[in-house]
Amino acid sequence: MENIFKYTTEGFIVMYLSKYQILQQQELEYFAENQDIFNDQSKCHIYFILKRPRTTINGSYFKFNDDYFELEVEIQIKNRFINRLLKIDNPYKSKNAKLITDYPYNYFEIQTEEHNFAFKTGALLDYIQQINPIKDDLLDYEILYIGQSYGEAGNRTAIDRLISHSTLQKIYNEAIIKHPDSEIWLMLSSFAQTNISSTNGQITARTENESLDRERFINFMDTKFSEQQKINFTEAALIRAFQPKFNIEYKNTFPNPAHSSYNECYKLDLNGIAIEIDLSSMNRWLYSDHKPRGLNDDLVRYWQHDVFYFVTDDDRYKIFNNDYIG
Repeated sequence: MENIFKYTTEGFIVMYLSKYQILQQQELEYFAENQDIFNDQSKCHIYFILKRPRTTINGSYFKFNDDYFELEVEIQIKNRFINRLLKIDNPYKSKNAKLITDYPYNYFEIQTEEHNFAFKTGALLDYIQQINPIKDDLLDYEILYIGQSYGEAGNRTAIDRLISHSTLQKIYNEAIIKHPDSEIWLMLSSFAQTNISSTNGQITARTENESLDRERFINFMDTKFSEQQKINFTEAALIRAFQPKFNIEYKNTFPNPAHSSYNECYKLDLNGIAIEIDLSSMNRWLYSDHKPRGLNDDLVRYWQHDVFYFVTDDDRYKIFNNDYIG
């Protein structure tokens, strides 16, 4: 017997990471005043709280020649340390050079007759991984929390609001206390949207819905979701994908599923959402206990993808009500 469906068409939105910046909390204010990454076309409303092993410079090790400076980085894993040698170009072929660093050894300078070079150890390691990647997952980023920061009128970005954002402050500080061997970082992000509409020619829609079915297929590509709706879907899908530790711990507090903006999302005529994160530009993985690092191959590197289907209205409700996590 032929199955009769309400509609033969389906509408999905794909939210993909378009811009991002990784920094630490104390750098937020300077970044907000000087950044040129996010703008009105690429607003920053989703943030990640991340952790990875603490990295420091061994102040007792320093070698150099005409081509490079060689240093030793110490990577802390709980109570043990893993050492890595690090080479930095010697652009002036300096004959005299000195390494300067003080406790806690997360910043350092190389002083030469021609120039003084200042570095932040963790940021330098990410920069070197961008231009000369190695297969080493020690310094990938574990996601501890995913949240949003959106002004009531949409006129303040996450960068402005996160400087004094109470949720971020609480979780960031708690992460530092619980993970003293780790560095806590922020990833500010902007996600762009693509609409996908499809139809299944092997199923039949109810006769009374045929006209509306055609309309849904044609019009979905031009559907305009509000900025807040897109942020809500993106945040909810990311939390569903990674199920970070602090989102589980605070799942009955943040986000608030009773908020009016979530009520709007429950009612949207939407069959699913896909999330894409491409960090091939920095050659690092985001991961969590629930979602481990992915696999690289010759075609795709540091790319993560998840799709969540809304088969029933209840599926759409659950993704905002945190019923899937914990």
